[in-house]
Amino acid sequence: MKALRVLRYVALAAGLAYALPTACGSGGIVGGDCREGDCSAAAATSGGGKTGKPTGGSSGTDGGSSPGEAGNGAAAAQGGEGELPDGGFFDSPVDGDPDAMAPLECLPPHDSPSHCGDCDTRCVVPTPLCAPDGNGSFECVPRCVLPLVECQGQCVDPDSFKSDPDNCGACGKECPSEICQDGMCRGAGFGNVALICSDFNSADAVSAWAILLGNAIFLPATNPVHVLAYTRGATTAAVNRVNTVIGWAGEKRGRTVEITEAKTVDSVTQKLNIDDFQVLLIHDLDRASPGDPAAAATTWESSSTLTSFARAGGVVVVLDGGDGVQEMHELINAGNLLDPSGNTSITGQTDMTDGFVWNNAPADVLGVNVFEPFRGTSHTCTFDTNATPSSDLIFVLSDDEENGSGAPVAIHRVIVP
Repeated sequence: MKALRVLRYVALAAGLAYALPTACGSGGIVGGDCREGDCSAAAATSGGGKTGKPTGGSSGTDGGSSPGEAGNGAAAAQGGEGELPDGGFFDSPVDGDPDAMAPLECLPPHDSPSHCGDCDTRCVVPTPLCAPDGNGSFECVPRCVLPLVECQGQCVDPDSFKSDPDNCGACGKECPSEICQDGMCRGAGFGNVALICSDFNSADAVSAWAILLGNAIFLPATNPVHVLAYTRGATTAAVNRVNTVIGWAGEKRGRTVEITEAKTVDSVTQKLNIDDFQVLLIHDLDRASPGDPAAAATTWESSSTLTSFARAGGVVVVLDGGDGVQEMHELINAGNLLDPSGNTSITGQTDMTDGFVWNNAPADVLGVNVFEPFRGTSHTCTFDTNATPSSDLIFVLSDDEENGSGAPVAIHRVIVP
């Protein structure tokens, strides 16, 4: 939870770095005390108190260390009252982190007592704890209701301790690597995320689609490959068709696969770990209830389920046919699968049935042996996104022959240790 926020706000912290030295001399410590003799007059007048950490309170205090006081004057630089330009508030020790970092922007998941349900709601007595509200968001409550347990001001599912790097195996047990799998701290590995704008309902055994999906599923070297498949909201016919395509791809490679179906959000939280599974396959949830895809991903990321799995070397594959409820892009964004910093996102899909699909990255592991061009079958689409290709974000398939100029049909994100 905390580690996820840190990853998402690195860009914001870097932006603040140039402003804070006006309050401290060269010996100052951003987010901490100024060294003796190194504080400038600006620091003295803007509040730098004992802790020097902003807590989201009023900027008009003397920078004390208790909740409600601002520390190093950064609030004044942002407009006062402890707010950031987007209306969010600084993180504070009230969420159980006594050494909260310098100002962080408020973005989902809003699962801490300092930002519970939204940016502006803080949990205080008599409802000091932040808990899931059953509708994909969070609310302040007086106590945790079983099976949830209290941990650092939050009501959490004990199963979250299997993947939460801040509470790995038990509340408060942090992983130096920020990777937790099956309740144990792990080292980092190369992870992979494959986002594919097709549900494969018209793919056949010799199609480019079968090669593409096989490249994604059989990326791990193990045999058989163990796949956890999330299907809540997908049709039985679509799931069976995808399983058939995976079988065809395996036969051509001399590989096998064992697929375990996960029909609930909690089953993914409980089961997904790198020891038991190498791939998480999220089917096109075109028959899900509105809001459910994003709510599922929000729940998983509250305990870093997806992030920890991928950073431990797992493969996450998401299928999106661009029809039905059309909310797979919201799952991708809520799960931080495209961009953990939140700077780029996918806003929707554009149908491209019968349009030409081009392989712009034939050397990429997803693009190997995928011939081009080929026709987009029914339920083929492009992702609407403001992301651009990079060394670790590859637009493998697109609707344009020129590399990097078209809208992506298949995206490969590489997670580097």
